[in-house]
Amino acid sequence: MLSTTRQTPRQKRVSSLATARRDALVLAILIAAVVLLIWNGSLFFHEIQFVGDQQGEGVRVAWTALTLNVALILFGWRRYVDLQHESELRADSDARAIVMATTDPMTGLLNRKGFADKACELSSDGSSGERRLAIFSVQLNRFKGINDRFGFDVGDELLRRIAEGIIGVVDPDALVARLSGDEFAVACVQSSGDKREIERLGVSVLRSVTRAQTVDGKVIQVGAYVGIAMSDGGTIPIADLLRRADIALDRAKTAKAARPMWFDTGMERALLAHSEIEQGILLALEHKQFEPFFEPQVDLQTGAIVGFEVLARWRHPISGIISPDSFISVAEDMGVIGRLSEQVMHAAFSEAASWDPAIKISVNISPVQLTDPWLAEKIVRVLAETGFPATRLVVEITESSLFADIDQARAIVTSLKNQGIRLALDDFGTGFSSLSHLRTLPFDVIKIDRSFVATIDRDRESAAIVGAVATLATAIGVPVTVEGIEDAATHAAVLGMGCAVGQGWYFGKPMTAHQAAQLLRDRHSAPHPGNELPRFKAVG
Repeated sequence: MLSTTRQTPRQKRVSSLATARRDALVLAILIAAVVLLIWNGSLFFHEIQFVGDQQGEGVRVAWTALTLNVALILFGWRRYVDLQHESELRADSDARAIVMATTDPMTGLLNRKGFADKACELSSDGSSGERRLAIFSVQLNRFKGINDRFGFDVGDELLRRIAEGIIGVVDPDALVARLSGDEFAVACVQSSGDKREIERLGVSVLRSVTRAQTVDGKVIQVGAYVGIAMSDGGTIPIADLLRRADIALDRAKTAKAARPMWFDTGMERALLAHSEIEQGILLALEHKQFEPFFEPQVDLQTGAIVGFEVLARWRHPISGIISPDSFISVAEDMGVIGRLSEQVMHAAFSEAASWDPAIKISVNISPVQLTDPWLAEKIVRVLAETGFPATRLVVEITESSLFADIDQARAIVTSLKNQGIRLALDDFGTGFSSLSHLRTLPFDVIKIDRSFVATIDRDRESAAIVGAVATLATAIGVPVTVEGIEDAATHAAVLGMGCAVGQGWYFGKPMTAHQAAQLLRDRHSAPHPGNELPRFKAVG
C-alpha cells in the first residue's frame, strides 16, 4: 500500500521553494560576512605594515572590526543551524498533520480524504492506453450486531483484522481505505483492463472480509457486499467513480448478492428516476395530488355492494394516474407513508361520509405505519375531522407486518377495536403463524390472498387451501373476503365454498369517488332480483 505520509506534488514544490529561499538568505549573510572579514583583514595588515606602533589606535580598531566579523560569521552559522532544525521540526509536524488528516487512526488505512487525494494520482496513471482505474466499495453486513453483542473493543479489533486481510490480497501499489464505520474502499490500476481479473480481485476482497476471525476467544464472522466501478480510459473524477461503486454496492445489498456487483449506467438511471420520484412525492403531498380510488366489495350470495377498498393513486399533472406500485415503497423508504396514507384516508372518508350507511370502507395499513405507536390516534383524528363513523371503517393489516413487534401491533389493534373500528387480516395464508394471529388478535374479517385465488379453478391445491380457510373461518365465526376474482370461473369456484365477500376486476376496476357514488346510485335505482349477480362497468 502506498505510504500515507507522502507529500503531494504541490506540497513538495512549496516546501522546496521555502528551503531554497532560506538557504539563499543564509548563504548571502555568510558571503557578506566573509567579504567584510577579508576587507577588514586587509585594512588590519595594512595598518601593521605602514603605520606601525605609532598608529596603535588604528590597530585596535582593525582588531575590533576583525573580531566583529568573526562573531558575525559564527552568528550566521548558528542561525543557519537553528533554521535547519526549525525546518526539520516544521517538516515533521507537517508530515504528522498530513497523516492525521488522511489516515484512519484505528486501522492505519487511508480515510475518505486521503483516499480521494491519492486515488487522483492513481487515476493519472490509469487514464491512458489499456490501463484502467478500478474502485471497489465494500460494506460489512450485520457489523452493528458485533458491537452490540461483544462490545466496541472486539468490534474495533475485528475492523483491524479485516483491514489487514484486505491489504493482504491486493497489490502493494493499491490504495485501501476505511471510509466510515463499516465501509471500506480499494483503488488499483489494472494494466490490461480485463474485467474478469478485476472481478477475481473483488471476490478475493470479499472472501478476506467475510473470513471467520477469532477475537478475544470468540469466533466472529460478518457478511459483506462489494460494488465495482472502473474508468473507461478517459478522465473520470474520483468522486464520480466512487459514487458509481457505491451505486453498485447498493444494488448488491438490495439483491443480497454473494458476488461483487458491477456498476452499469442502468443503475444510475434507476437511481435518478428514484430520486425524481422522491422529489415528486414531496411535491404531491404539498399539492394534495394523492387521491383515493375505490374497488367494489360484493356479497357473493346476493351480488349487493357491501363496501369498497380504498387504493391510493397519484394524479400526476404530466404523467396522469400513477399506480401505487411506483411510489408506495419509495414513500416507505422516505418515511412519509404515514402522511400519504392520512391524506388519502382524509379524502376517502370525506367522500364516503354521505354514502349509504351500510357501505363499509376498507383501508390498508403499511407495515411501516404499524411501527408508529400513535397510529390508532391518527386514524381516530382523521375520522373526527371528516365525520366518518368508526363503525363503517375496516382497517386491513397484512399478516407479515405483525412479526416486527407483535406487542405493539396488539396495542394498536386493541385501540382501534375500542373505537368500534373493524379489523381485517389481509393476505391470510402468506405468513408463518396465521392461526396464532387469529387466536391472539381480535380480527373481524379474513382476506384470502389473491395468489391462492388466481388458480383456484385449475389448481387443486389452491382450491383446497381456500376451502380449508373458509371452513376454519365458519367454525370461528369470522367472515372471509376473497381478493382477485377476475373472471366468471373464479367467481363460480369461490361461490360454493362459503366465502362471504369477493372483490376483483370481475366486479369492477378501482374507480374515482365520483364513479363509486354513481355506481351506488345506479344500484339503488335498478335493483337486481334474486341472486342474479350484477355486472359492474370496469372503470379506471
